[in-house]
Amino acid sequence: MATEKPLPVSDPDSAAFWEGCARGELVAQQCLTCGRFRWPPRGVCPACSGWSFAWRTLAGTGQVQSFVVPHRPFSPGFADEVPYVVVHVAMDGTDARVVVVSNVHGVVWQDVVVGMPVRVAFDARGLPYFTATEDRPTSRNVVAEARP
Repeated sequence: MATEKPLPVSDPDSAAFWEGCARGELVAQQCLTCGRFRWPPRGVCPACSGWSFAWRTLAGTGQVQSFVVPHRPFSPGFADEVPYVVVHVAMDGTDARVVVVSNVHGVVWQDVVVGMPVRVAFDARGLPYFTATEDRPTSRNVVAEARP
């Protein structure tokens, strides 16, 4: 019997992000004082200390910056999916300031590489995940691979 996956917990700073995901949009805060994206969402800009911001819809594409492949589930809700890929994706158009942590679907874990271009998608619960785009690098940038 599969256990339900845990849902992220929304807070006042991240609520608009999760509302965007529910609409099928990946959004991030952009400071109205200095123009930099701020991630994770927060009340004050870490670059200029400005308080004003707007939520901007992102292009939805990016590159895998780093990844890990769990071979044991960290929660019972993921037991049927191991091994799975957890990626850090630097989102296009944000000067790599927005790095989203999620999963990659539709790619065998051995084929995931640093620099791989990906596109965001959303599951039935509105949670973001990534899929590979057609233009994928073929070299592996793995320093070491740990086995269970």
